[in-house]
Amino acid sequence: MAKTLVGAPEPQEPRRPQSSDPHAERTALGAMLMHPAVSAHFATILEAGDFAEPAHQDLFSAVVALRDRGQRTAPATAMEELHRRHSPLGAETVHAITSHAPVEAVALYYAAIVRDLAALRRKPSSATPEGMAPMPLRGFLVDEDD
Repeated sequence: MAKTLVGAPEPQEPRRPQSSDPHAERTALGAMLMHPAVSAHFATILEAGDFAEPAHQDLFSAVVALRDRGQRTAPATAMEELHRRHSPLGAETVHAITSHAPVEAVALYYAAIVRDLAALRRKPSSATPEGMAPMPLRGFLVDEDD
């Protein structure tokens, strides 16, 4: 007796796991700009390559450079550093990122998302079907008499 899956369309292409979360990246960067203690901690657990978007990599590098020189990691000083580095990132983008800043207590949650997704991007098997998490199927099995 054969089993047939009924009610499930053929997948167009295999679903890939999410490899970046722009919201988490913006939120982590916003926390770095608004909370000096968070900035110091994130500089030790994250690196620029952990951010998927190049603009976020630039901003992270600028904030870490400011912190390493003992300067404030405020939006205004970050903009000056980005300008000094000839980054195309505009003031409106930096202020939009700052508006995503969470309270200090939950900032680490977003840094963990950025770090974990970066680890998945670096893992070669994460882009192959064998490395994917199981996907739920929509449908049901019916018995067919042969």
